[in-house]
Amino acid sequence: MASPALAQNVYVASGVPVDVTGDAATLRDQAVLMAQREALKKILAEIAPADQVAGLQLPSDDEIGTWVSDVEIEEEKMAATHYVGRYTIRFASAPIQEFLSGQGVAFAETRAKQMLLIPIYTDETGTTGLWGPSNQWLAAWASRPPGNALVPIIVPRGDLDDQNTLSATEALGGNEPKLEFMGERYQAGDVVVAEAQMSAATADGQRNLTLDVTRYGVEGPEKFQDMLSGPAADPDGLMSQGVATVQLMLEGAWKNANLVDPNQRSQLSVHVPLAGIEQWVAIKRRLGSVSLIKGVNLKELAKSGADLEISYAGDEAQFIRALSQADLLLVPSGEGMATLTLGTSSTATPTP
Repeated sequence: MASPALAQNVYVASGVPVDVTGDAATLRDQAVLMAQREALKKILAEIAPADQVAGLQLPSDDEIGTWVSDVEIEEEKMAATHYVGRYTIRFASAPIQEFLSGQGVAFAETRAKQMLLIPIYTDETGTTGLWGPSNQWLAAWASRPPGNALVPIIVPRGDLDDQNTLSATEALGGNEPKLEFMGERYQAGDVVVAEAQMSAATADGQRNLTLDVTRYGVEGPEKFQDMLSGPAADPDGLMSQGVATVQLMLEGAWKNANLVDPNQRSQLSVHVPLAGIEQWVAIKRRLGSVSLIKGVNLKELAKSGADLEISYAGDEAQFIRALSQADLLLVPSGEGMATLTLGTSSTATPTP
């Protein structure tokens, strides 16, 4: 029903490293098998609870191979008996869903809209900044490796427009109109303000990095806090650890809110008001990108609107949230009925 390019695909693992030693004739084949298994582990860890994933018995290499739809070699180096590479592995969604369902493991497959993270840095002297080369926290975020997690995170460019729009004080104060404008500029969903405070070196040669994070979303602000410690001589390493910690905070909260009981199915009668054929095409394409939708039955189509019967996984709140990530607004009207329209962000133009 929709272009695959729009799909919220969480069944892709990028940057999967492999390091294989053995017979030169089979090195690459061994590397592919290893990459496929490691990629599957990575995806399971991202979409399902870690404690449940740890106890799963994975299928054989041969069976995992039948789940793979595409293998891409990002880079590779090969000597006589040694192979080092990095892969992107794309899986078909159905086998992984069936595997987890068969194990009774809930999983999240709704990928969030990209979140815009505003990194604010307070150094050991107590100086707080957002823009410019002194913000080492922004530099740490900008240099992190790419991923395909449930929660894609981007950071602002820090150009003159950004500097004129938002200050560190306004971000820390939760100036929601300006934060919302920044989100619209970067076509993001939620906006995250993440402050990292670096302490001075202690007598035992350590530093602390205090993390204060606030995510601003449609369901209201959500706060996270943590404090990390590391060698005083390696502040960059502590920053990298901070980046990974904040990512886990945001991904964990999103995953927990979107875990779907694999055996839960619901149906909803949906009316879609239409102003023209272009709108209907756009809505169909966006529906096709929502992974929770398991079936769409077109009951009636007229110039003024369409009536659909939609089957979906998860509960109603999860379904509404999944639709919103595709810029679709669902308003339930009771008794298994609802109205579906394009979200305002799909057509809105940011204004300061």
